[in-house]
Amino acid sequence: MGENARIEIINPVAAVAEEEGSREGAAVSGLDGLRIALLDNSMPHAGDFLDHVGEAFAERHDAKLLVRKKGWAAQGAGQETLDEIASNCDVAVTGFGV
Repeated sequence: MGENARIEIINPVAAVAEEEGSREGAAVSGLDGLRIALLDNSMPHAGDFLDHVGEAFAERHDAKLLVRKKGWAAQGAGQETLDEIASNCDVAVTGFGV
């Protein structure tokens, strides 16, 4: 490189536009009696993980559980499932897999 050579540094982080109508959910004030959705994303062991999470919340906090499973990992949950969760639950936990 010569004395006047320059290196251009490019930032690979893209700005993410917020979707119109999207919003953060309200924070919960406690865990007792929560209505919790457990959404299995169909990855291996996700169901096992969510079973343990659900048992812990039910036993320790008297949580009411709504359990749903996606058809396959690369597929979205579907609007009907998301609407059901939003209408009937205080919080949602989705599973992960390995």
